[in-house]
Amino acid sequence: MRRFLICFIFMMGSLGLTFSQDTIQEQPAEKPLAKAPFESGYFIADQTVVMPPAKTLEFVIQHDFGDIQDHWSNLWGIWGASNIRLGLSYTITKDLQVGFGTTKNKLLQDLSLKYIFVRQRQGGFPLTISVFGNVALNASNKSQLGNNTLPADLDYNSLVEDATFRQSINNALAANDSLFEMDYITYNQATGLKGANESDLNKLYDETFKASYRFSYYLEFMFARRFCSRFAAQLGISYAHYNLVDQAEMQNNHVNGMLNDNLSISGLGRIKLSPQSSILLSYSQPVWTYTNTAPWPNFGIGWEICTSTHAFQIYLTAANGLVPQEILMYNRNNPYKGYILLGFNLTRLWTF
Repeated sequence: MRRFLICFIFMMGSLGLTFSQDTIQEQPAEKPLAKAPFESGYFIADQTVVMPPAKTLEFVIQHDFGDIQDHWSNLWGIWGASNIRLGLSYTITKDLQVGFGTTKNKLLQDLSLKYIFVRQRQGGFPLTISVFGNVALNASNKSQLGNNTLPADLDYNSLVEDATFRQSINNALAANDSLFEMDYITYNQATGLKGANESDLNKLYDETFKASYRFSYYLEFMFARRFCSRFAAQLGISYAHYNLVDQAEMQNNHVNGMLNDNLSISGLGRIKLSPQSSILLSYSQPVWTYTNTAPWPNFGIGWEICTSTHAFQIYLTAANGLVPQEILMYNRNNPYKGYILLGFNLTRLWTF
């Protein structure tokens, strides 16, 4: 009897163990990643969701020539006023990249960050979603930074020596308050007043200038999909902010009171022609400004050649800003009137 009980208990224990093993559900295998939608993180004047592999150093040269409006006189912009940006970025992990760049126009020095939230998978999640942001410092002489404001509560009696200029400022402040309900005049407005002189203007500018006026900011969320081996597209929603803008200019072109800010919607498309070459198409539209004034929308059409360590893009575009917030806030080239220019991007990768 004892042997029977021992055998029965052993058999029941074995059956329970087998049953418990059979009821454990296998975790579904994670679907493989789709191939990246683009070959480079740069796309004419825009960013893409793509970044190099982890522990990769990337060097980029971005060069925009002058616009083609002068035709032969400057060889369709080749010898015109150009803009150049040199940049270095490093991919810390497979999802995080940091970078630094310096730009000729306005002596902009920018720090950037890109992060990939999720990647497209074969038969799984349909998109690659990423965010890109930067902060740029304008290292130009402060007299060139923009149109500073001179508030009504400034002590003009002690700052302005010329009595005629001082009276003109008070009259202009009263007029702005009465006509536009503005409690300031702009620096540019002051330069045209009766009695204006360099000494008093310099003191007024120095008194109201702040180091924070040099900074601007940019943030973009990007959603990309590789539809097939030949075609990929990206939608971007971006936001730009400047600590200092020309108030008069922004009041004329903004549809709202957020004069230091703008929002944009962009679309990118890549058509692959061969394993190394593709056609690039881009368009971006500012949202918080009128459509019949600057900043104008930007478009681009280009050709890309890529290898495992290089990417070369040559293109036609409208904007000559190489830091994205410059395009969003200050694109004065109207593509509908033929103000376009030639440019190129060249990247080089080193993996450690």
